[in-house]
Formats: sequence, C-alpha cells, structure tokens
Amino acid sequence: MNPNNREVQARKTCELYAYVLISQDKEVPDVILECASSYDYPVECVSELAQELKSLDTATFERIINNPFSQEARDLARWWEMYQTYIPVS
Repeated sequence: MNPNNREVQARKTCELYAYVLISQDKEVPDVILECASSYDYPVECVSELAQELKSLDTATFERIINNPFSQEARDLARWWEMYQTYIPVS
C-alpha cells in the first residue's frame, strides 16, 4: 500500500528535523529517526522543526539552510518558505 500525503509529509518533515539537529551536533530522538526512515511511524514534528529554526542564531541558520551542496538544505529552505507563508512566524 502506498503512503498517503500525510505520511509522506510527516516523513519529510522528520528527515528535515533530523538534518537540522545533526547539523548542530545534537542528538536526534529515536522517534524522529524512525519516522524519517519509515512510513510506518508517522510523527508530527512541524512545530518542533519550526521552533528549532527560530531558535538558531543567524550564522547557524545560514550555514544550515543555505548549504549549496546539500539537497536537505534546499528542501529545508523550501519547507521554511512554505511554513512562513501559511503560518506567519512571529
């Protein structure tokens, strides 16, 4: 059975959240790793990812989100742009 849109989006968000944490040498929770590697364990981590991005200083944010050699960085930049469009960042 193919994953539904919610499962696909949850997995992608977990992948991006893991990327941000790993980029800061932080530990990635097991539940996020499981979600990032399988459609069997969808976890909603949109607010956690957004909060993590908001908490970054400018230099760290730029290093993580503007890495020209990283597909994850490009995906994260798109995700952040969409997030800010639909959920205004304060």
